[in-house]
Amino acid sequence: MTAAVECRALERGYGSLEVLRGLDMEVGTGSIYGLLGPSGCGKTTLLKVLLGRLVPWGGTALALGSAPGEPDAPVPGPAVGYAPQELALYEDLSIGETLRFHGRLQLLEPAQVAQREAWLLDFLDLPDPERVVGKLSGGQKRRVSLAVALLHEPQLLLLDEPTVGVDPELRARLWDHLRMIADGGTTVILTTHYIDEATQADAVGLMRNGRLLAEDAPQALMEPHGHVSLEQTFLLLCRREGAKT
Repeated sequence: MTAAVECRALERGYGSLEVLRGLDMEVGTGSIYGLLGPSGCGKTTLLKVLLGRLVPWGGTALALGSAPGEPDAPVPGPAVGYAPQELALYEDLSIGETLRFHGRLQLLEPAQVAQREAWLLDFLDLPDPERVVGKLSGGQKRRVSLAVALLHEPQLLLLDEPTVGVDPELRARLWDHLRMIADGGTTVILTTHYIDEATQADAVGLMRNGRLLAEDAPQALMEPHGHVSLEQTFLLLCRREGAKT
């Protein structure tokens, strides 16, 4: 399997604060990769580097074969979809206007946008498309953000805590959809605090203090520890790492 995303000795921070500390990661094309770790460990910073919003201080990050932001690189651009943890929507636009606006940014034809809009409204159980975003609940706004990321069917999908505030039924539907598009060649990287749902990913990266403690298929990570839960495996690895320092 070829790599859609590859990071080697990646470093990045803010001011004097170092966040990513020599991180190595590889994500296969057409796979779902779950990033697990406590708040502040660098998950969102990593996604922003992969988007080209942050430039590495050191090491390398490749997305779809190129460093994000390089001339002629596919990222940033229509090849990537992103749903941030912090909502970034125009609150004075309606749901429909939001999707049509982003459809034009992604160079979609009006007929394509209309077709995708109809499907996304149903799939994500969104209210009337004439509803103004600023009048929606927090959970509804998060679903609109997901719709924007999914709208143009990108090659690379980056989702930062996509299932926070999402009901269990929709969460299950979303995971089914992610599996379907990954089987079709889309690469998905998502962060989550729901450790149990990460077992549905093809590979999981356990992140702490700006590095990956381990990355592998969920069962392969748990097997050396007697097939305990993924959460217990993470705790064991954290304790082992702490004992080294």
